[in-house]
Amino acid sequence: MNPPGQDHHDADDDVVLTTTEARQGITSGHVRTVLAASLVLALIAFPILYYSFFG
Repeated sequence: MNPPGQDHHDADDDVVLTTTEARQGITSGHVRTVLAASLVLALIAFPILYYSFFG
């Protein structure tokens, strides 16, 4: 982060944040892991449920 009083400004005098400052979060990749795991589990669960009800 920039020290106090040293913000970057654009031509319209708006404060411009760096990518890290604007993100305000951690980019660890855990969300993608959870999303991928839940997608795989859903793809496994749907055929099992289908065949248990209609098979």
